Amino acid sequence: MAVLAVAVIAAAATVVYVVRSTPQYRIAFLVDTSDAQRDFGALADSVGAAVRNAGDGDALSLRRFGGDCGDSGNTEELVGSGRGNGQRIGEAAHTLTPGGKATLNSGLLAAIDDFSGRYPFRGSKRNRIVVVTTQGTDGCGGDPAALNKRVRDRMDALGLQLEFRFVGYRVPAADQEVLTRLASAVKAAAPQFPQDAAELNAVLEKLVVPTLPEAKPVEVPSQEVSVTACSRTGTPLEGTPAPPPPSVRLPSRLTVPAGAQVYAADPKTYLMAPAGKTCTLVFYDSAVYRQVHVGDTPLDFEGFGVGLMEDVVTSVALDCSDFGKTAPELLKYLDGDPDATESTCKAQDTGKTVNLPTGVPGLYVGTIRESVGTDVKGYLRLLNFRGDRPVTSRLICLLPKEQADICTASLVYYFLQQAAGTNISTADRDRVTAAIEAYVKSLP
Repeated sequence: MAVLAVAVIAAAATVVYVVRSTPQYRIAFLVDTSDAQRDFGALADSVGAAVRNAGDGDALSLRRFGGDCGDSGNTEELVGSGRGNGQRIGEAAHTLTPGGKATLNSGLLAAIDDFSGRYPFRGSKRNRIVVVTTQGTDGCGGDPAALNKRVRDRMDALGLQLEFRFVGYRVPAADQEVLTRLASAVKAAAPQFPQDAAELNAVLEKLVVPTLPEAKPVEVPSQEVSVTACSRTGTPLEGTPAPPPPSVRLPSRLTVPAGAQVYAADPKTYLMAPAGKTCTLVFYDSAVYRQVHVGDTPLDFEGFGVGLMEDVVTSVALDCSDFGKTAPELLKYLDGDPDATESTCKAQDTGKTVNLPTGVPGLYVGTIRESVGTDVKGYLRLLNFRGDRPVTSRLICLLPKEQADICTASLVYYFLQQAAGTNISTADRDRVTAAIEAYVKSLP
């Protein structure tokens, strides 16, 4: 009995120790110390300020990456996870000297491994890796898609549920796409790209202090807005659709930007575009299912305006170019195509589409980056298998830079229409919406 009593007391003490030692939040900073740094002093200052503002009970750690490719020393944990680490992390960050290549992939894999052991204890509410870099890519080269897969596979193999947040400090617009792809691959929020020390301080503080909300769309009651029906040309393939209603209720959080209005192709398809333009809906008897254009010159996709092209899935050459590596359903609908094999479809994928996982089976969304000088060209690709037959669509918004908010609203609105009626979670909806907003903001 005495031995049993001692065992019970020991077990109870262990439980109390574990409960008291388990933080609610565990946050690991992964900091870029490569030699291509842009103002590393400001980066170190911001990291130090952020950790000093963290909660007393939060467990914090610091790891760096940067060095020679293939060298085991190109990433290193400088401060292990623990409570009350703010001062140690701040001091360690300021002792770092940039050098070597940006070994981002090595740093990510090591940071994931830091969470794999039973001790230090993982957070009971949140386990997050905050990556702060001035590069958009891994400096050691390699296929970004393959590197992203290694990160996902490492998490799956360890059975970890981790949040990632990516902060690209002063990363040039041309280099932001790869980092955006990485964030999408691990189902993280879209990266944030602060351009000065003040913005960086604000971003890191929101990512570290649990009581401060991260940047999210403001909750706005849904609005009922009037719509302008598009004129129609040609014969539709499957009967004449019903005319659109005179008004439509926008999805929550979506508003019509100044100088814009809603145009209706049919009762289910609406486009956000500059007000006072000509909207034309054209049906084709050939491969193209239909085309909608809002602008000064109807059907001219090179002029300013918003254009939508929709088609059914028909061939490997056309339909694997954007989602050949991410949409296994494609092969099911391409049985009549002699080239419809998994390897051919994947090889056809150009890699230009940044896939934004929706969390909805059969709904694929991606963005494409094209240079059009000083104008904004938002390019959204979608592949939807949810109807009777799969539909591939592309929405292009080409407007002057001062109307970038209209392009953002256009792309977000179209995505939300495609996701309507699905079981998409609020988190996935907000993540894709944020990624689209960040994509338009990053366009040159």
